Amino acid sequence: MVFFIYRSPHGEKAMKLPERTNEVTGVYANGCVEVAKELGVSSVNLWSKMQETQGWQKKFLSDGLHLTPDGNRVVYEEVVKVLSGAWLSAPEMPADFPHHLEIDPENPAKVFQERCLL
Repeated sequence: MVFFIYRSPHGEKAMKLPERTNEVTGVYANGCVEVAKELGVSSVNLWSKMQETQGWQKKFLSDGLHLTPDGNRVVYEEVVKVLSGAWLSAPEMPADFPHHLEIDPENPAKVFQERCLL
C-alpha cells in the first residue's frame, strides 16, 4: 500500500523563512493532493485537516512547526482511516521496531537485538 501524508500547516513562530509560510505550505499540500490523485493513491492532507479545528496553531503545533500530542493524534487517526479504507488494521500490522515503552534506557540495544535484525 502506498499513500501520501502531506505536511501539517505552519504556525506563526515557524514563519521566519519565506518558504515556511502557511500559504506556501498550502500550495505544496494541494500539489501533493493532485499528484496522489494522478497516481491513484490515497492521501492524508494534514494541512487542510488540522485547520478545520478552531485554535489549531496552539492545539496541534508546539512551536509553530512540530506537532503536539494532539497533533500526533490527528496524524494517527487520519492514517488509520486510510488503512481501514484498504481493509488493513493498524494494531494487527507487524512493526519493524519495538514500541518505545519496550526500550530500556539503560540498555536500549537489548530489545533491538531481541526483536530486530541488526
